[in-house]
Amino acid sequence: MPNTIAARPVSGQELEAIQALKSYVPKLDSVDDAYILRWLRSREGRFEDAADGLKKNMIFRKAWELDEIDQWKPPEILEKYCGYGFLADREGNPILMSLLGNMDVEGMLRSVESKDYIKFSLAAIEKGLKLCAERAKHSGKAFETMMLIFDLDHITSAHFSSKEFASAFTTLVMLFQEHYPLVLRKILILRAPHMATVAFNSMTPFLSDSIQKLIDMPGENDWQNALGQYVDLDAWPRHWGGRMCDDDGDPKCPSKIRYGLGPVPDSYYMDLSGAAAFDQLTTVYAGDKHLVEIKAKANSKISWRYMTEEDDIGFAIYFDKTDSGTDLTEMEPVFPYIRLECSKVPLSGSVHCEQTGRYIIEFDNYYSWLCAKQLRYSVTIEEPAASPFDLVQKPHLNAPGLCVSH
Repeated sequence: MPNTIAARPVSGQELEAIQALKSYVPKLDSVDDAYILRWLRSREGRFEDAADGLKKNMIFRKAWELDEIDQWKPPEILEKYCGYGFLADREGNPILMSLLGNMDVEGMLRSVESKDYIKFSLAAIEKGLKLCAERAKHSGKAFETMMLIFDLDHITSAHFSSKEFASAFTTLVMLFQEHYPLVLRKILILRAPHMATVAFNSMTPFLSDSIQKLIDMPGENDWQNALGQYVDLDAWPRHWGGRMCDDDGDPKCPSKIRYGLGPVPDSYYMDLSGAAAFDQLTTVYAGDKHLVEIKAKANSKISWRYMTEEDDIGFAIYFDKTDSGTDLTEMEPVFPYIRLECSKVPLSGSVHCEQTGRYIIEFDNYYSWLCAKQLRYSVTIEEPAASPFDLVQKPHLNAPGLCVSH
């Protein structure tokens, strides 16, 4: 690893801490030193905080299969209708462009699971990290950062009124804050109308101080001047205030930026005719959780599919190494907690069990003060052995503890 980042050298104490973290945190042996340094510096050198963040990050990466993200084939609609691309700033560091305003959010989230939109966005961030790593090899720094630009041109009220999009985008922001420390150097929001400013103000309670300090939202008449502070306009698409066109004269430079095709045809909308084909139907009352207990062998695959009649619900999976635990907070997360709106399109997924034992699936409505949630779901287990364990369901168990009878 190069021994400098910006003007600040990597100290001997930091190098020792990096090696210690590799020994302390399982599965860090495959992670490069620069990645660990981001976590260490984001915690201002606090070893325990960095170790805790890295442990959670390893679980997150495994659950979302981010180390194999290049092998993931996203739904066709995301490739066609979700505009994004990569450019570079004046120094050659990557800029991730997100054409948020041009996206038909209602059509998009009636056509794919919201978690697939999140994963598609995470895949773009992962690509940006690889570009940062390549840039660091040339700059001689321990790691580089990237810039994120949102273009809100053509944004409509649907972006602000869609509960599905608000839920997915807020979750994406929270995941980014928790799992990608010191990745961004700037967030620039272009062509933001007044209602975007109002929406941003409503999101500030979810944003960390460090993220808020990175955000610049110039007025609709000032965005080109703001952009010029960071990029070489001769190497920037004309459509976004620069002077560059593709070889065929296209000012949007589709060779670099996927513009997106606009409104999503209803032929892409997900067929919910089989939505009633769930194994279980239950009510998760306000301030409560619904818990499902599973006994599974190592190398088994737990799969799930669920949806609500309305609104969102939280979801997580835990492994109980004691085989008789009653407190979720003392169990090992297998699929980290995520809370998404899932009343129009079901959510599904799977995890592979590394250990034989007791797994707990959590459907969480603990955060709700008033609204009960009608929940439909199915859970299946694929066992590697000939004799599968039975799925044992314990409905409507009190949270946060598990009142499991024996």
